[in-house]
Amino acid sequence: MNQGWPAAHSTELDGWLVRRNAGVTLRANSVLPASAPFDLGKALDYVESLYQAHDITPSFQISPAAQPGDLDAQLEARGYRVRNPTLVQCAEISGLLAKLPAPDGAVNISTAPSESWMDCWWSIDGRGGGSVERAAARQILARGQALYALVPDGEQAKAIGRFALVDDTAGLYCLAVDERFRRQGLAQAVIHGLLQAATTRGVKWVWLSVVEENEPARTLYERLGFQTVSRYHYRVKA
Repeated sequence: MNQGWPAAHSTELDGWLVRRNAGVTLRANSVLPASAPFDLGKALDYVESLYQAHDITPSFQISPAAQPGDLDAQLEARGYRVRNPTLVQCAEISGLLAKLPAPDGAVNISTAPSESWMDCWWSIDGRGGGSVERAAARQILARGQALYALVPDGEQAKAIGRFALVDDTAGLYCLAVDERFRRQGLAQAVIHGLLQAATTRGVKWVWLSVVEENEPARTLYERLGFQTVSRYHYRVKA
């Protein structure tokens, strides 16, 4: 997943990956604690100093694999609060395509996001911000190989989505539907288009992350056959 949403800067710190991307998105501006540092206190001090020097709120992505094993408790004691409890789900492409009907209309697939794709994503799911933040977000998208789906509405978009391609897997990101066109099956159409395109590139598995409280999205993914394989949350310094 780290390869599917790569930050501009990633600093290795004794087993931790300290990611920075101008403060745009928590994933790209949080520590991925893959191994336990020798001196936890010094590592935490370094992370906080580095992030604060770049005007980024110190944050950690905490999963069952986070190291050291008591890092979550250590961060809580240090004043970090929980943000965005999230499920990680996975499914095999063949099973997904067997459950998804072919879309009625066109789903355009490209290897780079068009301006209309960006406009749709940024207006619905862009987390706010102006042209500087949008440019930083676009740079995240451009750093990895990916597929982009768009359901057209003239020169604009009704719905969009992204598959980040990593080896023989794909990560579903940026699934968004304009509120004027919701409940028309467009999210399913986007996923179907991405799946079809991904199969021609040897992709066998799809993963996604969905915020635990997002019931509509969870219902869709579970109906399609996605199963929860892990979870994570963020610890963000208060």
